[in-house]
Amino acid sequence: METDDRYIVPGLVRGLAVLQQFSKHKREQSISELAEAIGVNRSSTFRLVYTLENCGFLRRVGDSNRYTLSSRILDLGFQYLSSLELLEPSRPILEHLRNQTTLASQLLIRDGHNTVIVECFQATGPFTSTVSVGTRWPAHATVTGQLMLSTLSDDAILELYQDYGFERFTETTPATPEALLERVRSYRGKDAAIAWGHFNPGMAACVAPVLSVDDRRIVAAVSVSCPLGSLSRDEFDGRIREEVVKASKDLSRTLGLHSSQF
Repeated sequence: METDDRYIVPGLVRGLAVLQQFSKHKREQSISELAEAIGVNRSSTFRLVYTLENCGFLRRVGDSNRYTLSSRILDLGFQYLSSLELLEPSRPILEHLRNQTTLASQLLIRDGHNTVIVECFQATGPFTSTVSVGTRWPAHATVTGQLMLSTLSDDAILELYQDYGFERFTETTPATPEALLERVRSYRGKDAAIAWGHFNPGMAACVAPVLSVDDRRIVAAVSVSCPLGSLSRDEFDGRIREEVVKASKDLSRTLGLHSSQF
């Protein structure tokens, strides 16, 4: 889709850019840090921060000149999540999957070049996952993203990743659109996919798709994950995989979807 710059509001673009600079690794930032990050002078950045603070999306940290996101920013995310029809019925299914496997279970959707966790349940074993609702991972580097991309045509994938800066996390991470396409093709027609240290060298993951009944498009993915060594590869490829596939099909049926074939 081509963009008509006549209708772009620069101030809004810069304001959103300010909000996007905050993360779990950068919870607090100064005007100078934000100005450098978004490429705008300090006086313009001050006005942006002042506006966002008055709108309730940023707050000053104590008496300092540093700022952080306010709780109101969560409203935007929660309003979006509550609008997802698959969220409420997914919870008992994900909880049951967690209980059956004892592993952390997640529900993910794809948002452009990323996958996003929209619901999750912590493992019942000794391992505690650091992921939470809202965690984003690059789709090109994760088995979940690669499986979810498999619903797109080859041309759509190449267009989506044209001029994309591929970050490599392990030796198995695709580094070009062609390499990604080859990986995605290997997941087409599969009811589940397994990664054994592909994205995080110390983690295993199994994911299964939830498909639309109308066009058999992947609308979400059910996943479990655990540290390598928690389970044998045979058990992960067998019992765990079966439970994940069952959960994805249960969710598909609950939603009036169908996941028995691509």
